[in-house]
Amino acid sequence: MGGHFWGGLILLLVVISRIIRLGNRATWIVLLVGLVIFGGHLWLQEQRLDRRQLPILAPAQATELAVRVQPDAITIRGALYYLVATKVSNGERVTLRGRLTSAAQLRALQRVHRAEVWQITGQQQRLLPATNFNQFDSAAYWRHRQVVTEIKVTALTERTPAPSHWWQWFSDWWHARRAQLIRYCEQLPGALKVYALGLLPGAKSAESMTELQGMQRLGLLHLFAISGLHVALLLAAAEWLLVHLRLQREHWEWLLLLSLPGYWVLAGASSGVLRACLMRGVQLAGKRCAFHLSTLDTWAVALVVGLWLNPGLLFELGGQLSYGLSLALILLRTESWWWRQVGLTLLGLPSLLTGIFQWHSLTLLANWIVVPLFPIIILPVTVIGTVSFAWLPALSRGCAQVLGIFDGGLQRVAQLPGNVLFGRPFWWVAWFWVGATWWLFSRPAGKRRRWLGLLAVSYVVMYGVIHYPPDGEVAYFDVGQGDSILIREPFNRHVSLIDTGGRLALPQPKWAVAPPVTYNAERTSINYLKSRGIDHVDDLYLTHHDADHIGDLPAFLKHLRVKRVLVPAGMEQEPGWARLLANSATPVRVQPIQVGSPVGLHVLHPFEAGPADNSGSLALQGTFGRLNFMFMGDLDRAGEQKIMTAAPQLRTDVLKLGHHGSKTATAPAFIAQLQPHLAIISAGRQNRYGHPNPETLATLHEAAVPAMSTQTSGMIRYVYTDGRPGKWQTKLISKGHARDNQ
Repeated sequence: MGGHFWGGLILLLVVISRIIRLGNRATWIVLLVGLVIFGGHLWLQEQRLDRRQLPILAPAQATELAVRVQPDAITIRGALYYLVATKVSNGERVTLRGRLTSAAQLRALQRVHRAEVWQITGQQQRLLPATNFNQFDSAAYWRHRQVVTEIKVTALTERTPAPSHWWQWFSDWWHARRAQLIRYCEQLPGALKVYALGLLPGAKSAESMTELQGMQRLGLLHLFAISGLHVALLLAAAEWLLVHLRLQREHWEWLLLLSLPGYWVLAGASSGVLRACLMRGVQLAGKRCAFHLSTLDTWAVALVVGLWLNPGLLFELGGQLSYGLSLALILLRTESWWWRQVGLTLLGLPSLLTGIFQWHSLTLLANWIVVPLFPIIILPVTVIGTVSFAWLPALSRGCAQVLGIFDGGLQRVAQLPGNVLFGRPFWWVAWFWVGATWWLFSRPAGKRRRWLGLLAVSYVVMYGVIHYPPDGEVAYFDVGQGDSILIREPFNRHVSLIDTGGRLALPQPKWAVAPPVTYNAERTSINYLKSRGIDHVDDLYLTHHDADHIGDLPAFLKHLRVKRVLVPAGMEQEPGWARLLANSATPVRVQPIQVGSPVGLHVLHPFEAGPADNSGSLALQGTFGRLNFMFMGDLDRAGEQKIMTAAPQLRTDVLKLGHHGSKTATAPAFIAQLQPHLAIISAGRQNRYGHPNPETLATLHEAAVPAMSTQTSGMIRYVYTDGRPGKWQTKLISKGHARDNQ
């Protein structure tokens, strides 16, 4: 079912119901044969993956093995490298990640030009599913591509050229050419590098997240490898050139047909590239073999092949945009320009809202302007700038400037008012919108406006449901070795956040190019807030100045409107953390607090101004959904003693342990006085500090206090409504399934 049971089942039932209405016996036979073949293929594939898949959260297994590596698979970011390789022993595909140890090793990996066999030593573990709600599930993404295992390389002991058997020669040759093209494009100047990498080898540059922000916010990323539009244009240009070279059509059509599999590899082998190559290949094969298929037929063939290679195709944003928009272009070709643009927007909108949670009201205008410019300016300028770089660098720099101006213009347009943070709709609502849009276009043009209005009303209703939910929550994000906690009151009356998470930035060696700064919060807590339609934080409490608690603050200030930042008294005078406030999108109000400060949460610590280290950490308390919660930051046992002395009658229901469960916090006397019913531990998996400490766990066990940890449960949240007790949910459960555990 492609990883989504109910969604896949609905699609299958739609197909069967359509075939029943046809009443054609031959079609029924084709259906049954297809179900048997596809069902057997998917069942065998799932059985094979299940046998290879390690238990979730199992300790990493040390291993020594040989893997076959393609040169274009290697991605280097600073002193780290990543790739997908194939085990020589059984052909299993695995992801590798490792750290470069010297400039010589960096140069060696940069110069890999053909398939190699690596002898490696490393730790093998299962790819971890999404550990926060509404987070991108990379494990599901890779499982659709037959990858379920990750290996952390500790030593790369030997590299030798890979033997190339006859069935591997074709693929190896094209992968080598793609590696050459990637390295060539990486030398290009400015924005040309980003565009060339994305449009020619289908690779992603380190600068793409900053260079393409305008395209992303305006919903124009489908112009890149997602949609395959550039592939059709490049193939059309190749055909034009072959015709004008006066080659016999029969010869160059066979040449083009036979080279399409290689071009698919060269262009990055994405879903969009596959669809475009398959559609053109089927058309050419039909001409050469004297059978005719309509454009819709070729699209259907491309879909069947795409699903065979990737069962999750229709549940991934790239597959939805590529196949969905191309189908819309086919079926809406007889519509007027206006209705065609409306149709494309409405058909792409559910996927965009489900994938990136937002939509810019200028998207329709941007598509109207940019899409026609793509084949006449953007793609030609990219190709000319790329080709001319080797022999006329001045022309290449000029092309880079043109693309830079274009990209800058898109970013300025994207910054105009009109970006709507919608939130993530229910999956069945998104599929309803797609079906309703197709039904809308089955009506006569004169009768569509009324139904279009009703469809718009459904979007407004869903927007209200997302932005004004009747429930509230206390959510402990899984941010690894750090803290970040959301407190959201019903109807989003007040949104508070305690800490942002973060990580210590390892210093890069001098010989490594420093990668762009990234923040884990963009994939975890900020991603979740946006999925819930939250664009602001009323109160952001920073418990102290450690990087694992406030390191991701710049990301929050960039993506969200933070009304007030509250810090322990004394921290506001420390210059070390103030640099994190520098690039805030809006002015930031910093308020120091201590015991007695009149703020939303009850402040238990500190009692006076001082250094904002662990001993000066904020400790906070609040009641939500009939439960009392305490949040201890990294406060140590001395601070716990101060709290007990000042409030000997203090109790709580839920205690977030101090300092990630370290033995420097959570004294037995503190637990005895508070008498918590549940303890929450926020700590990273396999962290180097050994958190939570066995001594702390023993303290909880002796006091009969159950504990939940983000290490094993992923994100933990307590969801409640006013006046009623709530329920606990975790993202991970012991069997390894990523779903609510209530």
